[in-house]
Amino acid sequence: MKLWLKVSLVSVIMVTAALSILNLLILVGAGKSNLDYAIQSAVSTHAANAVYFEQAMQDGADENISATTKRSLARYYVSSLADPNIILTAADDVIYNTTSLDPALYLPLEAREKQYLVTDIDGKSMLIVGSRISVRGALYRFYRITDVTSIYTQLTELSYRFSWISLLVVLCTAALIILLVRTILHPIQRLKENTSLIAAGVYDKRIAVAELDEIGSLAMDFNAMTQAVENRVAELQEEAERRTLFMSALTHELKTPMTSIKGNAETLLMTKMDEEEREAALLQINADCTRVERLSYKLMQLLVLKRSSDIEPKEQKVSDLLDMVYDAAKEQVRQRGLILKIENHMERLKMDKDLLCELLLNLIDNAGKASPRGGTITLLAQGNVISVSDSGHGIPAGELHRLTEPFFMVDKARSRKQGGMGLGLALAQEIARLHGAQLVFESEVDIGTTVKVVFEHE
Repeated sequence: MKLWLKVSLVSVIMVTAALSILNLLILVGAGKSNLDYAIQSAVSTHAANAVYFEQAMQDGADENISATTKRSLARYYVSSLADPNIILTAADDVIYNTTSLDPALYLPLEAREKQYLVTDIDGKSMLIVGSRISVRGALYRFYRITDVTSIYTQLTELSYRFSWISLLVVLCTAALIILLVRTILHPIQRLKENTSLIAAGVYDKRIAVAELDEIGSLAMDFNAMTQAVENRVAELQEEAERRTLFMSALTHELKTPMTSIKGNAETLLMTKMDEEEREAALLQINADCTRVERLSYKLMQLLVLKRSSDIEPKEQKVSDLLDMVYDAAKEQVRQRGLILKIENHMERLKMDKDLLCELLLNLIDNAGKASPRGGTITLLAQGNVISVSDSGHGIPAGELHRLTEPFFMVDKARSRKQGGMGLGLALAQEIARLHGAQLVFESEVDIGTTVKVVFEHE
């Protein structure tokens, strides 16, 4: 057999194998990616629902009420989620179930390392996410059901399409190789080698384009596809990290008002107070509860939203925002022996007032922790910048770029002593991002720190 024929046959076989491997990898990757995305989305939604349910039961269910009343409250709170895929049980009794499925099938989920499983139920592939929630002496089992049958159906359909496409490509390629093997053998070999690397997950490799012929164009398209895959993987990783950050930040940010509520409640119970003091304490409890309610809803929205555009800032008076910040921060600042100075030279700003207030409260809280008694914290709104300045310890220049990292603290001992967790600035940065703004840090050791929220000019 002549060499060109041998090379042609080998080349055809190699191209066929390469296409088969590539198709298999694409199919497997697509199926895994879609399933991972569905699992990630379901777990995130379930986590947000569970946090809401647990918090609602903590706030609304007194330990002294009857079990029947607790179950009614549980049914009410879980139904308010408006999610048609939720099952809630307690003591092996079904409290809430909008599906046609038997909750007893999911009890083994608790014995698994993961909080989810994919199982076949009545010929359908079902993704089940579950967890146990203990609230005020009552144990609940909370499930969310998602039908993922379509993922496997689409994968099968895609497999057939790829098979036919691969067959056609192989036939056309064979004919072309027979005619042009002596000139295209070497470029095809290079393409195969790079394809194997990309199929193995090495996305930083690119095919060198020597000539702008058919092979060169194929190489360019393949490079573009590889770049797109690499970008998508990075986006998914960033999204996962952002969701984790918000869950941690939510827990951190709820502690302060809940501590205030508990402290005022204990004072009311244990201390004799006149009517004026009692009314002030109750007003503070009500204000903290309202703040927690608003903040929790907003932050849980951010946690589960697929796009930040779902948060729509509205044009509002900056003076109203600063009044809101002052009312919320004045007592804390006074207790620390500090002075809060506010200057406003801005009229209106496109914002979500509750979220932006929380951002500024975080900055004021950090400034208060760094400032000595008798110091001044300055809140300045001017141009397209809102800044918070202190005359405290300052931050070394080498650590400024790490300030928004979750759990990072410049002085861990002092921060822990003051109740810090290193999440406030991470949350502040995320809120700034949703407003199209950036956090800019300026600091000198032993002189003080200024944090600027810089908004884009319209």
